[in-house]
Amino acid sequence: MTKIRFATKTFLVLATAAVLLGTTGSAQAGRGGSHARIQNAIRTGSVEVIIAEVERAERLICSSACIETMMSLLEDSRYEVREVAGWWFARRPAQKRELRERSLAALQGSDSTDARNAADTLGAFRDATALSQLAAAAQRQDLSAEARQAAVRALGLLRKADANPALAAAMRDGDARVRLEAATAWYLITGQAGAAPVVALLGDADVEVRRKAASVVGGLREATGRAALEQRLASDEDTLVRRHSAWALGQIGDPASRAALQAAEGDASSLVRSTARAALRSLR
Repeated sequence: MTKIRFATKTFLVLATAAVLLGTTGSAQAGRGGSHARIQNAIRTGSVEVIIAEVERAERLICSSACIETMMSLLEDSRYEVREVAGWWFARRPAQKRELRERSLAALQGSDSTDARNAADTLGAFRDATALSQLAAAAQRQDLSAEARQAAVRALGLLRKADANPALAAAMRDGDARVRLEAATAWYLITGQAGAAPVVALLGDADVEVRRKAASVVGGLREATGRAALEQRLASDEDTLVRRHSAWALGQIGDPASRAALQAAEGDASSLVRSTARAALRSLR
């Protein structure tokens, strides 16, 4: 099984260099973090406490033991913890280079947990050079849905339009978590011109996917989604899908949506009614 770990020799070299510079692994730096404080935060089991201590240790000079502790966070079961650990390593060029190579290797391996961790590390690094490898991992059905989701999430964090084909393909994934992540990532791409691939998700079986799709189609003013949004507004069983659809129609601003929005003024939900009224004022 491929593990994203440094060799012990590398850790010891880094620790020796720190000593030669007159520092120790427990020395406080930046905002006052220390290895001991990070360990104590981990013992609490609280994501918020761990994140706060890792951020405090942004410029901490770490011993080999400290590096090992931070490496373990890259394999945590919680995404937020893996993300902040990746952020921490992104500020350490030597470790970042080796972690990048190990992460790329893990993406091509057969272990889904390793692939998930690798994708999250590369996403935290905002490593655009890994885009093609992440795109390939996002479509590997031999990996778990969680691993594919992590690869899609990382593509969104890169914010590169070159990721669009992979994100569009991920919107057809059999797992709702992957489809939801793909719609979320689509919106993050810098200079995204439209949301045509997202329109199909307005009819998704998963309510969270439909909610996100309506938000993205509206946020990017995708005019081809107007008819599907009107259908969601009129008949979706979920209040937030109807509300997001009304908002999205207002963002698109097509006068042809007037009748659908006027009908929504009689919706059972006051949230939908008020949103429909606001959207009507936005029509051209």
